Amino acid sequence: MDKKSEKFILSLYDKQKGKIKNWNLTFDDSKDTEQYVTCFGLGYAKYYLKNEIYQECTQYVPTEDSLKVSIIKLKNNQNKEICLKIKYDLDLQMGENYDDKRFIVNVFKESLNMNLYKNAKSNSGYAYVTSNEKINEENEIEIELKKDEEKEILFIIGCEENEDECLDKATKYITNYKEELENTKKYWREETSKVCADTPSKSFDFMQNNWLVYQTLVSRINSKSGFYQASGGYGFRDQLQDSLGLKYVDINYLKNQILMCAKHQFAEGDVEHWWHADSNLGIRTRFSDDLLWLPYAVIEYIDFTGDFSILNQEEKYLKAEELREDEEDRVNIYNEYENNGTIFEHCIKAIERASKFGKNGLPLIKSGDWNDGMNKVGAKGLGESVWLGFFLYDILNRFLPLVDYESKFAKRQNISKDMAIAINDNNEKKDANAEFIQNVNNLNYDEIKESFSTNMQNLKKALNENAWDGRWYKRAFDDDGREVGTIKEEECKIDSIAQSWSVISNCGDNDKKFISIESAENYLIDNENNLIRLLTPALEKRNLGYISSYAKGLRENGGQYTHAAIWLLIAEVLLNFNEKAFEIYKKINPIEHSLNKESADKYKVEPYVVEADICSREDLAGRGGWTWYTGSSSLLYKAQVEYILGIKIHYGIMKIEPCVPESWKNFEVNIKYYDANYLIKYTRSNKNETILDDKKVEEIVLEKQGNHIINRYFK
Repeated sequence: MDKKSEKFILSLYDKQKGKIKNWNLTFDDSKDTEQYVTCFGLGYAKYYLKNEIYQECTQYVPTEDSLKVSIIKLKNNQNKEICLKIKYDLDLQMGENYDDKRFIVNVFKESLNMNLYKNAKSNSGYAYVTSNEKINEENEIEIELKKDEEKEILFIIGCEENEDECLDKATKYITNYKEELENTKKYWREETSKVCADTPSKSFDFMQNNWLVYQTLVSRINSKSGFYQASGGYGFRDQLQDSLGLKYVDINYLKNQILMCAKHQFAEGDVEHWWHADSNLGIRTRFSDDLLWLPYAVIEYIDFTGDFSILNQEEKYLKAEELREDEEDRVNIYNEYENNGTIFEHCIKAIERASKFGKNGLPLIKSGDWNDGMNKVGAKGLGESVWLGFFLYDILNRFLPLVDYESKFAKRQNISKDMAIAINDNNEKKDANAEFIQNVNNLNYDEIKESFSTNMQNLKKALNENAWDGRWYKRAFDDDGREVGTIKEEECKIDSIAQSWSVISNCGDNDKKFISIESAENYLIDNENNLIRLLTPALEKRNLGYISSYAKGLRENGGQYTHAAIWLLIAEVLLNFNEKAFEIYKKINPIEHSLNKESADKYKVEPYVVEADICSREDLAGRGGWTWYTGSSSLLYKAQVEYILGIKIHYGIMKIEPCVPESWKNFEVNIKYYDANYLIKYTRSNKNETILDDKKVEEIVLEKQGNHIINRYFK
């Protein structure tokens, strides 16, 4: 059991006899846990405990201030007056490690009814604890409750730069704690309900209408932590992947991540794998796919908005010594910059850096691709990744139109520059230079287009010839040329993501796409334990990297890695296998793992947030693993909106092509687009047509205001 760093200890007293007993309000594993009930909502948690005293504790963190409010409601159900002492028992750290606790100084401000805490060896601010009742230096309060009397006790813990700010925030929330709770709930309801569904599957609706977005925002974007990892660091690949689904919530999530991540690209084109914003501590690595998520995110942003102007926004490059040949990575403070580059130039650098190919014509995997655990496959610089080949092909294919656009844009810029020079030469309009001359790059667009097209052709040939294993696509070739993900090996015969991306990228030959997905279904879907393995059989003898150090069937080593399972779901949709796609979906949805006590006891983790993995090992099969802090939440949201509900927005034009089970005859989706509201009414029929506001249309040109009704008839 994890050590509890926060407790509310209630003690029952008799005025003559003294203390009778004490217990923890929110949970006490030494007591009968059947009497404890916990409810989690959007922006708050509520704990109930009922014995001779009704007890309820509601906790929330407001969206604007650095504090947590705990509202404790008590009711005396006895036929006599009782005396209670409540202690807010905290294990404060306030430092970089556990030993720093000895430097924490506590100052009790009786006049302010507040305890202030400071780490004496640092220049950080203050933590504080206060209450609406009289508190002592131990964060204790004493109350008396008459028969049937109710009372609300407030505890606030927060942090600020100085004492005055601590007092200001404490006063604000002691005075308005109920109003601020409702404001917090309202914020999260509105922020998470931009695409709401009412379908025959209530588990689908539950995840769609709030919880997938909530999980992504609170854990991935805001806190960057969860119960299994609390680093607070930014992951280059992670943050961009997380923002892809959030484009339906607020397009600025995606745009801001693109601009932020571009600042963490080195001048040579590679990027930091992760970093900490407060210290600029980061790691430079040889991971082969991180850098490619930047152009991928830019493609997704422009596809959705039609806003090409982002290509010409400028961000600096990091400046640092490149990794030496004997270095796999380097942790350092990276805070020096050089030169600006447009986002377009940042993307070109990334694509060109990743376009290094091995003897099989596939991209070099280096110290790992999307599966970080395969860090030994190409450690010597010769190993190749099949999955990365499909991913790179997809990026090249979708980025070529952006190269065309930039080529035309550059020509327009050069015309403007010539005009400015001519105007200034004639001594007319002296400010024309500032108006017309802009930063024009010196890229050779024809060479870029030719290089991209050639690489695409070569990749398609190599992937469908050298990477094909007869019934599915291989996963990789190691430094010695030994195959990974092949029928010839005892372990890791087949890996999920190479099969899925042969379809997603549309690079796989038509017959091979269908055969490879069928093989993935046959080998990787475990109906008995309700999961989809990432690969099989698990690794026990062969060392592909730290993936091999996981126990058989755990996480990437043969368990379900949910992110990859969602890619398989998307591939099934693209092949129009509606029923199969939804069966896979149900294996991913956490609610479907917790429909009764037996399944919930087997699954063991929260039924309202997506898990990163599910164990497939015989004795633990079906048990959920890492929850909250996983990129699977955003990807599943994207899969539900774009692929199952079939809502795709391209350059501000919406198309609706649902991929739903045959049993879904009628359902509705409400989508907010800027300040507009679109109610989509789906009807299965013998016709295929779209009615927008009582007019038949071929495409839906979205407006940013007003209320609209779409009737979508589909076969």
